[in-house]
Amino acid sequence: MPKPEDRLPGRMAGPVRLAHTALSRATEALLDPESALDRAMAVGRLVAAERALNELGEAIEDEAAAVFPYRSAAGDARTIVVGLHTGHDLERMAELARQVVDIAGARQPRPLPARLRLPLRGISGIALGMVAKAADLLESGEVEGTADLQGDLYEIGQRRRLLYRELLSAEHPVGAPDTVDATLLSCHYESCADHAVSMTRYAALFAEPAPTG
Repeated sequence: MPKPEDRLPGRMAGPVRLAHTALSRATEALLDPESALDRAMAVGRLVAAERALNELGEAIEDEAAAVFPYRSAAGDARTIVVGLHTGHDLERMAELARQVVDIAGARQPRPLPARLRLPLRGISGIALGMVAKAADLLESGEVEGTADLQGDLYEIGQRRRLLYRELLSAEHPVGAPDTVDATLLSCHYESCADHAVSMTRYAALFAEPAPTG
């Protein structure tokens, strides 16, 4: 079996892509009006999201099993640091993806109001793009692109302000269930993006020369 240092950070790219798949399919079922109207289409997308989450859970267990023996033994400190931190980020990303899938499933076939879907589509689009880019950076080892992800985080914050403006509008009040779901979804997408950035930051340790002496 390959050692953790032979597999990180590139090995994390696959699980991150599984998280992206789960988030993407759930988002389509949640924010695509046609999916909300076509029960079979929405269910199919949610089934695909569940499948990706199951595969992601198995991948997380594999990574934990690979890194755990090195926690109590002498070894490359970077392997331990990166393995534990990226493993934590991946676990949180999986939990957040699960919550998005659950919300999408619970709302079928009740779509969110169109004026909430618009800013949420922007938030989710940026977040999904960041998760996909993080997977590419982890796989290639070209961690210089991490700085670009920071700018994307700022853009998500701007889109969330637009969403909250709609939620707090006195002229067009939003019901409590829609307000709760829209707020949670925006938080979950932003948190996924945060963890994607965090993973690439820790992976950058592998791009630095190994300490000597």
